[in-house]
Amino acid sequence: MASKMLYIELFLLLHLTQGTTAHNMKNDFIMDTIDQMPVPNDIKELTGYEFDLADILGFGNDHHERLPRHLPLKSSASKFLLEVYSDLTENEEELDHVREHLTRGRQRRALREERFITKFDRMEIEKCNNIVTFSSKKGALTSNVMADLPIATDMVIGFNTNDVPRDLQLVHSALRLYQQPNLGKFVQNTDTQQASISIYQRVVLRKQYTGALRILASVNTTTSHKGWLEFNMTRILTRWLQHKTSQVVRLNELVIGVTLEMENVAHEKKSIEILPSDLGLVQPNITEDMIDLQPFIIGYFNGPELMNKIQKLRFKRDVIKRKRKADFYQRRPPPPPIQEIYKLPKTCERLNFTLDFNDLHMHDWVIAPKKFEAFFCGGECNFPLGSKMNATNHAIVQTLMHLKQPNLPKPCCVPTVLGSISILHYLNEDSVNLSKYPQSVAKECGCH
Repeated sequence: MASKMLYIELFLLLHLTQGTTAHNMKNDFIMDTIDQMPVPNDIKELTGYEFDLADILGFGNDHHERLPRHLPLKSSASKFLLEVYSDLTENEEELDHVREHLTRGRQRRALREERFITKFDRMEIEKCNNIVTFSSKKGALTSNVMADLPIATDMVIGFNTNDVPRDLQLVHSALRLYQQPNLGKFVQNTDTQQASISIYQRVVLRKQYTGALRILASVNTTTSHKGWLEFNMTRILTRWLQHKTSQVVRLNELVIGVTLEMENVAHEKKSIEILPSDLGLVQPNITEDMIDLQPFIIGYFNGPELMNKIQKLRFKRDVIKRKRKADFYQRRPPPPPIQEIYKLPKTCERLNFTLDFNDLHMHDWVIAPKKFEAFFCGGECNFPLGSKMNATNHAIVQTLMHLKQPNLPKPCCVPTVLGSISILHYLNEDSVNLSKYPQSVAKECGCH
């Protein structure tokens, strides 16, 4: 019963935030409740609001079934989004789960002090509704292949970008590398030397890798620099996302090269190649205590509005419904009327509604919040409309006309102020997504 009530509440929330009338809401609820009833054994497709909500929120991919339990949140990619989520979230209770992971290692390393989230990041966060981070893995290149590359390197990093939802459009992307001079060979040098770090991709010809490299981006640094270095990855990540594969283990690899400016006795400068490890660049296979400094990619995306996704899901349900047997509905009892479940107050007010991802079987891949208060508006807009009802002038006129013409409906109790919610969840064991959903929490209610 509790699960059924949660589904009903979710439906009420989605429709109230779109301004649906109470009459249409009741009819839609009855029809959609029939749609989500159990289907015969020969129908394999998932139906119901667990499927719908996961699909609408971008959680409905098959790879979630393959997610290992208790995924770690210690990597730099996860920590970045945990920081962003902490900045975006207003509710203190929702931050408990995030603080648990953020405080681990904070005494050792203050991420905020090292420009972990830059001003440019904050600008992109404001403009985008989805942020995805990709953890790095050590590249699969053998030592023989690396020896044949045209540059000296001991750093090849790979990224799994297969599970990004196809309806997300990339706006900007950046690769982050961390330079720790204590890990390099120049920490004892008194003179700071100039260096350049370049990102390469192996050239593919006729679906086969060649020995050539294509340069993607470069940044300048020094042998004494300590902190994050950023490379623009928008073009290459766009290309990766356009050529996704069903092979989950396939990684998109990048080769890192470093050149150092040397000065001889005659003060003549020349550039020489050195290994990335000599400069102190942190590798993906770093030790556990430095895992939050490993390379990662940030992708800023914009996705479609929830109503567009709902319309597509309605079409999906219609296709599934045509596959069912005609007599299936006749064996099912009718859904309970809304009045038997909710005893709405006599006057318009905001009511409690908690969405718990555990009840919806989404807790394994939702990182935070585990649940949130969405609220909904209920009650009648009766004459006289009090000041607490936040009534519009139109609602007042409509109420007065209802007294004279009862066939004219009264105003509806709807949200007048709406808030946003951010949801942090896994895409796979290598990628985390932070999605922002505006107008999803009823802050205030009124008669409209």
